[in-house]
Amino acid sequence: MNRIILPAAAFLLALGLAPASWQPNGGLMSHSPSHTSVSRPKQVIPVVLHAAGKELSDENIVDELHSLPLTLTIRRVEWNQPSMSIDFIVPNPNTQRSEMYKNIAELLSFSFAGTSNVNQVKLRLIAEDPWLGTRHLLLAADAGREEWDMGLYFELRHVGEDSLPDVIKSRLHVIETNLWKTRFDASENG
Repeated sequence: MNRIILPAAAFLLALGLAPASWQPNGGLMSHSPSHTSVSRPKQVIPVVLHAAGKELSDENIVDELHSLPLTLTIRRVEWNQPSMSIDFIVPNPNTQRSEMYKNIAELLSFSFAGTSNVNQVKLRLIAEDPWLGTRHLLLAADAGREEWDMGLYFELRHVGEDSLPDVIKSRLHVIETNLWKTRFDASENG
């Protein structure tokens, strides 16, 4: 476990996102003239940081995608170096936006921070009705490596059930269909 925590801490320190007194045991160290104490964070959010430089290929794409902490099912993947297209199935109409955003964040983080040869990811979220065998596009995005950074990763993971901020929509070229807007924006407004 420490092999993962220490590189993650170094990465966060390099980005200036972690306090300089971060401790590998999961706590923060506070210094005062009279004592030093360790406090635990209130909420632990799992974050997967991918090893940069891995080269994606036809031979390893299935294993690499299978190893990601995704909760949505991948229906289709197409790999035409340097572009990957992927369809996620959203089988349940009660699936929360936060879950979908986290899946997008994990896929994009893997693609741009964890590989050396993925420069574009086109992804779609598709609602599937298994009883009728119908599929409907909910959301699409066309993200490029040059527009991605770990700040977007953390923003996507923390949007929660809110609408995506315009800056994320713009940088990831997100298109929300009328079905998406009806399902989520209607519930947001009433």
